[in-house]
Amino acid sequence: MPPEDRGPLLYGYYPIPANPMSVALLLLVGIVTLIVGPLAIAPFGFWPLGGVCFVPLAAILLWILVFKPSPTYLFEEGVEVSLPLWRRIRGDRRYVPWSEVRDVYPASYEVSGAFMSPFASSAGTLVHAGLGIETKDGRRRLVRFTPGAIRGFRAESRGFQEAMGIVRDRFARRGESMVTTAKSFRDEEVLAMQAAAREPLVSIEGVFLAFFLPPAIVAVALLATSAAGVALSTVATAIAIFLAALPPAVSMLRTLRQSERRNEILSELAKFQESLREGAREATVNE
Repeated sequence: MPPEDRGPLLYGYYPIPANPMSVALLLLVGIVTLIVGPLAIAPFGFWPLGGVCFVPLAAILLWILVFKPSPTYLFEEGVEVSLPLWRRIRGDRRYVPWSEVRDVYPASYEVSGAFMSPFASSAGTLVHAGLGIETKDGRRRLVRFTPGAIRGFRAESRGFQEAMGIVRDRFARRGESMVTTAKSFRDEEVLAMQAAAREPLVSIEGVFLAFFLPPAIVAVALLATSAAGVALSTVATAIAIFLAALPPAVSMLRTLRQSERRNEILSELAKFQESLREGAREATVNE
């Protein structure tokens, strides 16, 4: 759809160029590579391994560039969804007309990959609100409004509040429904879903077991190799490391799946609540 058919621009949101976890990783690797490393190997020169030591830093910078998000624009006739650079290069569709949208509602998501941290999820991960968009062909899109500074749990950032207000006003002016496929829930069902959403993704006991077990696995594997009279080799060491990596990998995979399940619960609740809000608004207008 050409720009002239999008109607006037209602709101523009410019996301931070890199999420907080990427910035933290960049700072950590940068300090180690550019400060700690040179000081530690000063007697041997400042270009160790033929410059290979700079590969991790370059990889992180490339990662940040590839995932740099584009702005989100809300128009009278549609929304231009933010996409990372690699998806824009691939030619993914950004603009979605409102006429193709069946549901618009506050959607939940974990901030900056926090869902991959079992330590964070054991106490409840950092959950923020974005703009959930479902089209009539069944596709789902999520507009994120992650703030640069994470200050609390389930924060509704200023960007989200402004964008949600603009969208609600646009649909109200036209007398159109933002949500058309919401399920209805009884009060006890809502309470049960809220309780399930508040539960930790993994237990703290599971977290400690997953991350303190690997050293013991390595030690047992190497002791077994030595007791069997097998010479320690690269293959034996690699097998020990692989076995040690299994517990944290399984824990992180379980965290991801539980996170996806929780987001589905919160999304269904948000759609239901948005439909109730619209119903209350229409009843007030008709009085």
